[in-house]
Amino acid sequence: MQSKQPQYINSIIRALNILELYETLDVEYLGIAEISKELGLQKTTVFNIVKTLLHKGWLIQDSPNGKYKLGSRVLHVSNMVTKNLSIGELILGEMHRLRDLYNEDIVLTAMINKVPICVEKVQSSNILRMTSQVGHVSSMTRGSTGKVLLAWQPENFIQEILRKIYPETEAGLREKEQVEEQLKKIREQGYCISISEQDKGVASVAVPILNDKGYAVYSLAVVGEENRMRQKGLDVIRQELVRVARSLGREQHYMKG
Repeated sequence: MQSKQPQYINSIIRALNILELYETLDVEYLGIAEISKELGLQKTTVFNIVKTLLHKGWLIQDSPNGKYKLGSRVLHVSNMVTKNLSIGELILGEMHRLRDLYNEDIVLTAMINKVPICVEKVQSSNILRMTSQVGHVSSMTRGSTGKVLLAWQPENFIQEILRKIYPETEAGLREKEQVEEQLKKIREQGYCISISEQDKGVASVAVPILNDKGYAVYSLAVVGEENRMRQKGLDVIRQELVRVARSLGREQHYMKG
């Protein structure tokens, strides 16, 4: 006897998609036309859902141009969630979700005693997968996880690390300058993509999880075999990681506050 497929209520899914759109687009206000375009829904459908969310306090309309922003009801529910979850549990929950989404290894790295160390890993079901485990020490100048952590440290810390790595010779200073340019570019982009830098045939995408001072507490990375990662879309993975890292950073600030 076949098990029944779960039945989902489209109107609820659409309402949740509207609420999640504020985080996806990282905006304060959205109008009916914008929501309609982004979600591919009829304006009348969007209007009816938005009016319902407005009525229940999930959205409020106080923009001069009639657009909508998230209401206090969202904050009330967020309060209940964060009361019962630590930031570590939130990060681990997102790591499992990312693993299920891409079926690649998800790696969390932290700077411990000035060394980037893997502190959590959620492993994929792939036969070909990465061998690094919790406790693995990453390079700070090769590969995405260590470089992302280093890029978002205080400048004096960065210079201290680079002076230890590169000798004050012509070649050493030239390499140091190249790494400084890479770190600057990573900060400007907000992420790092690495291909075959540390391990041949391995691709990784990493983003920082920042504290309230703008320094990296962790790097969060999706790591996998290069061809698989390319097929899944490095830029698609990058966009999702950036979104997740921003959300976790906000949660961390909120829970500390």
